Amino acid sequence: MSREQQVNLIRLRTGHNRLNAHMNRKFKLAPSPTCACGQEDQTAEHILQRCPLLDEERKEVWPSPTPLQTKLYGSRQELEKTTTFITSAGLIV
Repeated sequence: MSREQQVNLIRLRTGHNRLNAHMNRKFKLAPSPTCACGQEDQTAEHILQRCPLLDEERKEVWPSPTPLQTKLYGSRQELEKTTTFITSAGLIV
Protein backbone atom coordinates (compact mmCIF):
# COMPACT_ATOMS: atom_id res chain seq x y z
CA MET A 1 0.00 0.00 0.00
CA SER A 2 1.38 3.39 -0.94
CA ARG A 3 2.08 6.13 1.57
CA GLU A 4 -0.75 8.22 0.09
CA GLN A 5 -3.18 5.34 0.59
CA GLN A 6 -2.01 4.89 4.18
CA VAL A 7 -2.41 8.61 4.87
CA ASN A 8 -5.94 8.59 3.43
CA LEU A 9 -6.93 5.68 5.67
CA ILE A 10 -5.54 7.40 8.77
CA ARG A 11 -7.41 10.58 7.85
CA LEU A 12 -10.66 8.66 7.50
CA ARG A 13 -10.08 6.80 10.78
CA THR A 14 -9.27 9.90 12.82
CA GLY A 15 -11.74 12.32 11.26
CA HIS A 16 -8.91 14.76 10.54
CA ASN A 17 -9.55 14.97 6.83
CA ARG A 18 -10.71 17.27 4.05
CA LEU A 19 -14.35 16.26 4.17
CA ASN A 20 -16.88 19.04 4.73
CA ALA A 21 -17.72 18.13 8.33
CA HIS A 22 -14.13 18.55 9.50
CA MET A 23 -13.27 21.49 7.24
CA ASN A 24 -16.33 23.43 8.38
CA ARG A 25 -16.07 22.75 12.10
CA LYS A 26 -12.33 23.00 12.50
CA PHE A 27 -11.26 25.64 9.99
CA LYS A 28 -14.45 27.18 8.52
CA LEU A 29 -13.02 26.37 5.08
CA ALA A 30 -16.20 24.66 3.91
CA PRO A 31 -19.41 26.72 3.83
CA SER A 32 -21.34 23.87 5.46
CA PRO A 33 -20.58 20.48 7.04
CA THR A 34 -23.29 18.94 4.87
CA CYS A 35 -22.50 16.55 2.03
CA ALA A 36 -23.43 17.52 -1.53
CA CYS A 37 -26.25 14.95 -1.31
CA GLY A 38 -27.88 17.20 1.30
CA GLN A 39 -28.82 14.33 3.61
CA GLU A 40 -26.27 14.62 6.40
CA ASP A 41 -22.81 15.85 7.33
CA GLN A 42 -20.03 14.68 5.04
CA THR A 43 -18.08 12.37 7.34
CA ALA A 44 -16.07 9.22 6.68
CA GLU A 45 -18.99 7.10 7.86
CA HIS A 46 -21.39 8.93 5.56
CA ILE A 47 -19.28 8.59 2.40
CA LEU A 48 -18.26 4.99 3.09
CA GLN A 49 -21.70 3.75 4.15
CA ARG A 50 -24.66 5.88 3.11
CA CYS A 51 -24.08 8.73 0.66
CA PRO A 52 -26.52 8.18 -2.22
CA LEU A 53 -24.22 10.07 -4.61
CA LEU A 54 -21.61 7.33 -4.14
CA ASP A 55 -23.91 4.28 -4.26
CA GLU A 56 -22.66 3.12 -7.65
CA GLU A 57 -18.96 3.32 -6.72
CA ARG A 58 -19.64 1.71 -3.34
CA LYS A 59 -21.50 -1.24 -4.90
CA GLU A 60 -18.67 -1.80 -7.38
CA VAL A 61 -16.15 -2.15 -4.55
CA TRP A 62 -18.43 -3.80 -1.96
CA PRO A 63 -21.24 -5.73 -3.73
CA SER A 64 -22.72 -6.75 -0.37
CA PRO A 65 -23.12 -4.62 2.78
CA THR A 66 -19.82 -4.27 4.63
CA PRO A 67 -19.45 -2.83 8.15
CA LEU A 68 -17.59 0.46 8.57
CA GLN A 69 -15.14 -1.23 10.96
CA THR A 70 -14.13 -3.65 8.20
CA LYS A 71 -13.64 -0.82 5.71
CA LEU A 72 -11.40 1.15 8.08
CA TYR A 73 -9.69 -1.54 10.19
CA GLY A 74 -10.06 -4.79 8.25
CA SER A 75 -7.52 -6.95 6.49
CA ARG A 76 -5.08 -5.53 3.98
CA GLN A 77 -7.43 -6.67 1.21
CA GLU A 78 -10.34 -4.78 2.79
CA LEU A 79 -8.23 -1.66 3.27
CA GLU A 80 -7.19 -1.80 -0.37
CA LYS A 81 -10.88 -1.89 -1.31
CA THR A 82 -11.37 1.26 0.74
CA THR A 83 -8.55 3.06 -1.04
CA THR A 84 -9.93 1.86 -4.39
CA PHE A 85 -13.30 3.34 -3.46
CA ILE A 86 -11.72 6.67 -2.50
CA THR A 87 -9.95 6.83 -5.86
CA SER A 88 -12.90 5.69 -7.99
CA ALA A 89 -15.21 8.17 -6.22
CA GLY A 90 -12.73 10.99 -6.88
CA LEU A 91 -12.60 11.88 -3.19
CA ILE A 92 -9.89 14.04 -1.69
CA VAL A 93 -9.58 13.09 1.94
